[in-house]
Amino acid sequence: MKILSVLLIGFLSSKASTQEIFSSEIKGLRVSGEGRGQLPIAGLSGRPIKIEFDFQGSEPRDFRLKVYHCDKDWRITENSFVNDELKNTTKFPVPFVPAPQFVQQYTFHYSVKIPGFSGMDRFPQSGNYIFQIMDSKETQLFGTGRFFVVEDFLIPVMQIRNRYLPSVVSPWNQVNKIEVSFAIPESAGNQPDEFYPILLKTVDIYRNRQLYSSLRIGADDDNPNTFVDGFGLRKVKFVMDNIMPGNEYRRLDVRNVDHYPPGKDARPREGADVSRFLHQGSSDNNGISTWTSGDRYADYIKFQFELLRDEEDLDSMYVVGDFNGWNPGEAWRMTYDAETRRYKLTQWLRRGVYDYQYVVGTNDWILLEGNNWKTVNLYSAFIYYHDPRFGGFDRILGHIQGFGPGGVEATSN
Repeated sequence: MKILSVLLIGFLSSKASTQEIFSSEIKGLRVSGEGRGQLPIAGLSGRPIKIEFDFQGSEPRDFRLKVYHCDKDWRITENSFVNDELKNTTKFPVPFVPAPQFVQQYTFHYSVKIPGFSGMDRFPQSGNYIFQIMDSKETQLFGTGRFFVVEDFLIPVMQIRNRYLPSVVSPWNQVNKIEVSFAIPESAGNQPDEFYPILLKTVDIYRNRQLYSSLRIGADDDNPNTFVDGFGLRKVKFVMDNIMPGNEYRRLDVRNVDHYPPGKDARPREGADVSRFLHQGSSDNNGISTWTSGDRYADYIKFQFELLRDEEDLDSMYVVGDFNGWNPGEAWRMTYDAETRRYKLTQWLRRGVYDYQYVVGTNDWILLEGNNWKTVNLYSAFIYYHDPRFGGFDRILGHIQGFGPGGVEATSN
């Protein structure tokens, strides 16, 4: 039976990465929030996000953060009223603490929460933001990442259902359908200028912590799997169908120093991973990682990922997880070893527990990992409004998160 590819929604790649490190002195860059899935969602003046990383050097460095407002496609907003260069940098260096005694792979741990840090007491506007880790003179870029700043002007409702596609082969025939609906308040008195419902026409949905890509529902797109009911009115519903839930993530626990001794290269204790195309995984942590901290073993180990494959039959294979922002970049591309019949990749990982997964060709999450209604994902929806002031910029007027229904059967037609 032919697979109808037009029905199978993939996650849309963006041009910029969710988080990247540009210096060998920096390790373990991570950005997280306080809500579900630790997704980095901040408020204009509260609900801070946390940015942290490790640094390897004989002396600490004065790192500063710069933040830039972006449009819904993560392109920097070229507008000095929204991105004021005099107000988008922390006034003081990012705080740090020395690494615990006997840790060898880094010397200082840096951590800061924004908003609430001097120079970033609040954000001027809601929307997508990128941050940059710079030196004190702002001449060298060490790392970058993404986060959201949201308003609570809209209070949306999310419904997630299972649907069955009879015309598509298994396991691609098990999909989720997501509806995000809301009512625009009759009084927009807390809006600085007149509010135009017709400019509220985009909802982006992110799965778990996969911030490098989104599912988009747009009032002006031609995607046959999306629909906007009530566009331009005060009661609106954004709908996306045929979303493959995928599989639960794999789990990696490298905390045990007996299983993974310090100073030795580590390999999977239970042997190489295999395809899970027709095998449902155990429950995961929705992409969240947990670091070991505070003792001599809060260090990094060199770990080799291994995936058993009889031949080199795939164009490219990547490992993704919270350790790289769930972004299948080139630094995480695996190479095939014909002698051992394995795809392999060796990387430094901070001791801890990680969800991870293999991705084929940068965006195929199904070919090796499978697809099943039983998979429970955390979906996060962001409602964008294109504010016409200052030449135009994108705000996030509301957001909502919800878990997929799981189960083994369809919950809607």
